[in-house]
Amino acid sequence: EGVDADHVHLGAGSGAILCEAGVAFGLNNGEILSGFPTFTEMMDYAKVFNAKWDKVNLNDKLEFDYEAMASRVNSKTKLVFVCNPNNPTGTLVDPSIVSPFCQDISKKTLVYSDEAYLEFLDPEVQKKVTNIDLVKKGMNVVVSRTFSKVYGLAGLRIGYIVAKPDLIKKISQYQMGIPISQHAIAAAKAVLSDTDFMDLSRTKNTEARGHLEGYLKKKGFSHGKSHTNFMFFPAPIDGKTILSKMQQKNILMRIWDYQGKEWCRVSIGTLDEMKQFTQAFDEVIS
Repeated sequence: EGVDADHVHLGAGSGAILCEAGVAFGLNNGEILSGFPTFTEMMDYAKVFNAKWDKVNLNDKLEFDYEAMASRVNSKTKLVFVCNPNNPTGTLVDPSIVSPFCQDISKKTLVYSDEAYLEFLDPEVQKKVTNIDLVKKGMNVVVSRTFSKVYGLAGLRIGYIVAKPDLIKKISQYQMGIPISQHAIAAAKAVLSDTDFMDLSRTKNTEARGHLEGYLKKKGFSHGKSHTNFMFFPAPIDGKTILSKMQQKNILMRIWDYQGKEWCRVSIGTLDEMKQFTQAFDEVIS
């Protein structure tokens, strides 16, 4: 990332570090602000330590509403969580909106930028979307990355954050007793330079996602524009029925409740797996 070692903190997956940050800034009734729905591990964990979570609904495109979020920042806000691309919607907000937001808010409180799915973007787009440059400029920003997604190392549990040394110190003091194995470190070092594998992962993911996008378009199901390895769309029938009947077909997925509606979150597998999914899903909702 072009930073010194004292700007980096490793964890057993970026999820573990999200929890550390949630405790570090959520203690003593600290308030965490985020869009919703998003990846909630930090906020869920912080609430155990009496943190407060202020949620701002996404816009009509299922994207973070940064203007609305900016208006909600106050003296009690200890951390603002952004996720771009966002989980579970897969949507991406243009850096011309996100970067100025992060720069402005970082003058008032900490900005935590979750970039777990950044590497699914084209490498040139990644350079524009990442907030690493804000860290290099010494701003009050934390950038979070993981090896669990495009790198394919989820089972080894390794991720990291990049931030100013004082922020690294504050967050790392709440590190949980989950060690990072030497195997995970060796694998992470190896995949960082394996650009061929990352290119293959992106290509295969785009192809398989395209099949699901085509199916949803054919059925007339609206969805946010996904830039990741999952898609998010309204459930056409009762969510529990979908989960139960899909599980009977040995297919797992998630249902989210958002704004009084149920939504399907479907992870992208291989092209053959997505063909199996759309066939099974069609049978379930028919």
